[in-house]
Amino acid sequence: MTEFLTLELWVKLVLAIGCGAAIGLEREMRDKPAGLRTHMLICIGSALITMVSLHVAITYSRTQINIADPGRIAAQIVSGIGFLGAGTIIQARGSVHGLTTAATIWVMAGIGLAIGSGAYAPAIATTLILLTVLTLVRWFEARLAKPHHFVYFRVSSRSEAGVLDEINRIAGRQRLDIDDFKLARGGEGLKLEFALTCSPETRNALIEELLEIDAVSDVQVGQ
Repeated sequence: MTEFLTLELWVKLVLAIGCGAAIGLEREMRDKPAGLRTHMLICIGSALITMVSLHVAITYSRTQINIADPGRIAAQIVSGIGFLGAGTIIQARGSVHGLTTAATIWVMAGIGLAIGSGAYAPAIATTLILLTVLTLVRWFEARLAKPHHFVYFRVSSRSEAGVLDEINRIAGRQRLDIDDFKLARGGEGLKLEFALTCSPETRNALIEELLEIDAVSDVQVGQ
């Protein structure tokens, strides 16, 4: 085991920590489910498992035991990391969140595998590319594309007269489809809940139009 505790071992572990920290810090600043510590642990854990896999294969090959497959243990990282990535995906009211973080976790496991196997250049290059994708591409998306989000509306109305028809007309003018529609009648009037996929600008315009309906007393919006 002494040959396993070499300078190369510490270089790999420190590099794994650095790559994990670089990506994890970006995710932490975005307030994502998997942040700095998670990405560091994923990368260093993948690197360690890969090193152990190679070490076990080399050790048994010296004794001529026919189980010296250097990728046998490391291969389980690819399938096992999927469970961790699935834990970051949240599905609520027809909207899915966390796919980017789950994909980032998957790539971080690959970076750890590369570091553990000694492929330092691909690991560092992939880390830099991943940072570019997460930062610069997001910057371009925010300026060149109009992002659409799943928006949840809660509307309180003092009466029922024409409210539903007016909401349908407003949505029709904006060419939007209403999803997850709920209606509740009570002593205080009408409570409507519905969801739409729209841009922030369309959301704000909808709020203004809904508040212009005489019977509507309150509009609440969530995502």
